[in-house]
Amino acid sequence: MEGVANQNGAHLFTGYQNNRGNWMEQMRGSLMVVATVIASLTFQIAINPPGGVWQENTDSSKGCGRKQNETCIAGTSVLAFGDNNQEAKYEIFILLCTISFSASLTIILLLISGFGNRFVVWLLRMVTGVSVLFLAGAYIISINMVLGPLGGPISNIIIGYGYFWGGLIVLLLLYFFCRFVIWLLKLCCCCCSKNASYT
Repeated sequence: MEGVANQNGAHLFTGYQNNRGNWMEQMRGSLMVVATVIASLTFQIAINPPGGVWQENTDSSKGCGRKQNETCIAGTSVLAFGDNNQEAKYEIFILLCTISFSASLTIILLLISGFGNRFVVWLLRMVTGVSVLFLAGAYIISINMVLGPLGGPISNIIIGYGYFWGGLIVLLLLYFFCRFVIWLLKLCCCCCSKNASYT
């Protein structure tokens, strides 16, 4: 009877290990899909920016730039040559896209390299979250660049969307901070109980 109980216990442990392995593989697959989609999106945004590109070399007499002798070169972004405010928004937009693209490529590279322990998967999940948040920031900036000058209700929608993502970031940071504190407390309790058992 005791042998049967041990076999059942061993079977349950093996089942747990298999499910844990399946979870890791499913998480790795999901992270790869999300990272590939984000990398594709941000790459496409960089080569085809909001507002389009200049089709031919254009000077200030045709609406290019704010300086008298400035020439907009064919293939460069139209929105990059606006007033100072517009240029600053465009630079922030490109920065956010670059960070999101780089984070996604990092995820893809690490997954292809075969890193797969639990800590690495947790770290890759955090990097994926960063990539998604920066992509959302790039979206807010791009909508603001394209539709912001219209003003009215569109500006309110853009501001509301920005507050939504800002609030979501704060909630996620609080959630992960609480999980980290709980993990630390469990770690401390385990260490204290092991030290107490040795004395």
